[in-house]
Amino acid sequence: MMPPSAMILAAGRGERLRPRTDHTPKPLIAVQGRPVIVYTLLRLAKLGITRIVINAHHLADQLIEQIGDGQQWGVQVAWSREHECLDTGGGIVNALHLMDPQHPFLVVNGDILWNLALPPLLAAFDPQHMDGLLGLVTPMETGSGDFLCNPDSGQLQRAKGDPHALTYAGILMVNPGALRPYPNTPFSLNRFFDDALQQDRLRGLPLQGGWADMGTPQRLANCEKMTWIPEGI
Repeated sequence: MMPPSAMILAAGRGERLRPRTDHTPKPLIAVQGRPVIVYTLLRLAKLGITRIVINAHHLADQLIEQIGDGQQWGVQVAWSREHECLDTGGGIVNALHLMDPQHPFLVVNGDILWNLALPPLLAAFDPQHMDGLLGLVTPMETGSGDFLCNPDSGQLQRAKGDPHALTYAGILMVNPGALRPYPNTPFSLNRFFDDALQQDRLRGLPLQGGWADMGTPQRLANCEKMTWIPEGI
């Protein structure tokens, strides 16, 4: 099976990292000497996923200028520029015209650091029975998980605050047809997740490997000390 294309969500403001994000887009903040989004580009290229769409809004010119067409990192980047920030769900809907409408694609948050084994996620996605398949990881802080996941079926239920809950890794496979009915206006992916949960068309898969969220000053500082981050690139 051919590797899917991917979309990187990179349009957000990064409020919790202000004032740093007042002048630097969050995905361009460096960790261990390299912009966060570049780690994702390199890891996707290593997986053979080279057709990538990136959305941009906050400090978009800076982001587009630095990443360009992606050739420097072995990928081909197309840009989905947003005149208003469309949030995670609206940003994907707005970019659907740049994706292959017949094939599922990978979505990755542009502000995470990861060295997860993604082939099981790519192989497990079944668009006949799923609208989305979420990559899940152990939360960085106890009780901060999002979902309980049935280990046999992958069925999910919301479980914020449950000590056994897993965290959505900011990585999912999605069926483009399932998102097409949504409006091209700002909305969170959580709306899509809740709709798919109601229809029993959302599944989860725990992923193995390193993962970190650098979305707060303390977490960003912690990422500078993690030895696995540059591993394998």
